[in-house]
Amino acid sequence: MKKLPMIAAAFGAAILIAAPGFAQDTSPETDAAETAPAPEAAPATIDTDGDGTMDAWDQRGDGKPDSWDTDADGAPDAFDQDGDGAPDPK
Repeated sequence: MKKLPMIAAAFGAAILIAAPGFAQDTSPETDAAETAPAPEAAPATIDTDGDGTMDAWDQRGDGKPDSWDTDADGAPDAFDQDGDGAPDPK
C-alpha cells in the first residue's frame, strides 16, 4: 500500500508540469496586415483636354469627371455638384 502515495505524488507532479502548457493561448496568431482594412483607393484621375496632364478626378466612381484642376496647381478647384459632367459656375 505504500505505492499509492508515490503514484499520487508522481501524478500530481505531472499535472503541475503540464498545467502551464494548457493555460497558454493556443489560438493562431494573425498578422496586423491581414486584419487591417484595406486603404480606400484614391479617386481616378482623368485627362479631359488630351494634353497628357491629369486635370480631373472621378470621385463618384461613375467614369465621368466631377472635379477639375483649372489652374494647374494639382488641387481640384472646380466641381460638378449637379451631375451634368461639366464644372458648375462659381
